[in-house]
Amino acid sequence: MTDIRTRVQPSSTGMLDDMVQHIVARGQRRKAQQILLGVGLPAGLLAIWEISCWVGFVDVRFFPPPSKIIAAMVQLLLNPAESLRLGADILATLQRISFGYGIGAIFGTLTGAFMGIYAPFRFALAPLVYSTFPTPKIAILPLMMVIFGIGDGSKIALVALGVFYMCCINTLSGVLYANPIFNDVSKAFRIPFWTRLTRVILPSALPAIVVGLKLGLGQALILVVSSEFVSSNSGIGRFIWDAWQVLDISRMFLGLVVTCLIGALAVLFGNALERRLIPWAAR
Repeated sequence: MTDIRTRVQPSSTGMLDDMVQHIVARGQRRKAQQILLGVGLPAGLLAIWEISCWVGFVDVRFFPPPSKIIAAMVQLLLNPAESLRLGADILATLQRISFGYGIGAIFGTLTGAFMGIYAPFRFALAPLVYSTFPTPKIAILPLMMVIFGIGDGSKIALVALGVFYMCCINTLSGVLYANPIFNDVSKAFRIPFWTRLTRVILPSALPAIVVGLKLGLGQALILVVSSEFVSSNSGIGRFIWDAWQVLDISRMFLGLVVTCLIGALAVLFGNALERRLIPWAAR
């Protein structure tokens, strides 16, 4: 019997090692494929753009080839005055997003939670929230400028309003449509309301709350750049608008690239927030 075990165990261990190596290799191939697809599609589109410019398929006055745009961007960034102005515009945009997003996320999440918990509060506010939500938020900018002035206050208020709706509606849905078994069990065991709120209701609604927070990030970026187009002396939106007015296409594309990078950072922040708050759902 001892000899049989001695002969079988190394074989089983070898098979297990082979399976583990196969799984690891398959995971690595899948990750490499994802990276290749994520990088390959943008690179392919840029190549098509470049070739279209060479053959004269597009008007290079308005769509210069990516090679020339990148060269002009590098030249602009190497200019201390231009790079300093771009940095100031990026900082101004990020400050407006941060203040507006923070205010809108806090008030939106709290309002949605209370609407989901207290039926009278929900019946009173739900018609107002759902009827005003489809209104384009940029259309409210003139009213915000009347109330808060033409400075940063109106832009922060507009961002806060857009984020408020995203967080409020998603939090309300999360609280209302969470698994009712959790709430029923907590009531059956007579758990205090505050404990039930913090340990049962809000954790079960966290996936929907995080979705609202992530959607609010994109809404904040859209609204702040749009408001900077209309009325602002700084910000990445103003940077793009000034470049368009003088048909400085390379400068305009630089602003667009910076906006895309800010959006990518917002997505990464949202994913990190999701992994932090609901790690079981992120997996």
